[in-house]
Amino acid sequence: MKTFFFTHFFALLVTLFSTSYNTFAGTTKLDIKSELSDAEIRQLEGREFIVRTKDIPGSSWPEITYYAFINASPLEAVGLFAAYDIQKDYTPNLLKSTPVKHVSPTDVQTEYELHIPFPLSNAKYIHGAKIFKHADDYEVQWYMVESSSSEDVRGGAYFQNYNGKTLLRYRTYVKPKSIFGSFVKKVMFKDVEKSIVAIRTFIERTVKENPTLSSKYSEFITRALRGEFVYQTIIDKK
Repeated sequence: MKTFFFTHFFALLVTLFSTSYNTFAGTTKLDIKSELSDAEIRQLEGREFIVRTKDIPGSSWPEITYYAFINASPLEAVGLFAAYDIQKDYTPNLLKSTPVKHVSPTDVQTEYELHIPFPLSNAKYIHGAKIFKHADDYEVQWYMVESSSSEDVRGGAYFQNYNGKTLLRYRTYVKPKSIFGSFVKKVMFKDVEKSIVAIRTFIERTVKENPTLSSKYSEFITRALRGEFVYQTIIDKK
């Protein structure tokens, strides 16, 4: 039972805001498609995921990379992916996702609380996220500010335009505090994938069924890139 609780917790933590050492410069347009074979592209077009892992020197926890297609434009996908204040509405067991600080218009720190079953205490953490635009593509990078459960959390997602839809590369590294141990590593991947499926489903469903909400968060991205502090009203109400 403890294994399930720990695994489920870290799967959600990894998916929500998990960058991976020096991988993410945040300044360069990438060609994600070139990282994949023709066979892998066909798998993605069939709604499958491609997952890769990489050992990190000195760590028992790997870097994880997922590739996926999303039936939404890169702007629609990144807008809903980075809709910090409503992440709690579709992420299982997430009790709180409240933006608390604008470091810059495109760098927002968000406070989270994740329900952990008794006897463990809820996980509380603050993660920051930065938005970048590369022509028709978008990129989000995350970093840990503070956490009750992790020693290190870094991650990045790249949203590449692919025939008007999105080719997503999601890469993450999480090092939990020693209390959780490495025994959950082998069973963590399936739960991470379930969480990424939930995010993709939310994006695609919202674009199709609630275009007003989708447009709101697409505009948030556009306005932030113009220099507006789009979450300041929410932050001021905290």
